[in-house]
Amino acid sequence: MALSVGRPRGGAIAEINVTPMADVMIVLLIIFMVATPIIVTAPVPLPAAAHPTEHAGETLDVVVRADGSVTIAGTPFPTSASLADYLAARASATRSLLILIQADRDAAYRDLEPVLTACRASGASEVGLATELRPESQP
Repeated sequence: MALSVGRPRGGAIAEINVTPMADVMIVLLIIFMVATPIIVTAPVPLPAAAHPTEHAGETLDVVVRADGSVTIAGTPFPTSASLADYLAARASATRSLLILIQADRDAAYRDLEPVLTACRASGASEVGLATELRPESQP
């Protein structure tokens, strides 16, 4: 039994009870921790790879869909010349730029060839192809 000192018997409690707020915040934290890996995925289904590598520095994601359309951060690039100009401007502004091509696993090579040519002409320090880790090679 708790002893109350300093307030009249039967009076109103003036303190704020923060326990329900802390409970809600902990539940929200758990929900965000579980949902974040699900939300952060590639916009297209990627091919599988056994030995992935990481890159430190700025990454520019180029998305090539199965129908051949090319987008960067939601901006479509209808011609390879406009893509090459954009990539060259970004590569000259950043010293170590990795262009990461996220190609749909159903995309044809003829759709990737103009993108790879534009990447080579841009002068970027590195160009990579995004893949998913094969389930049998995960630790």
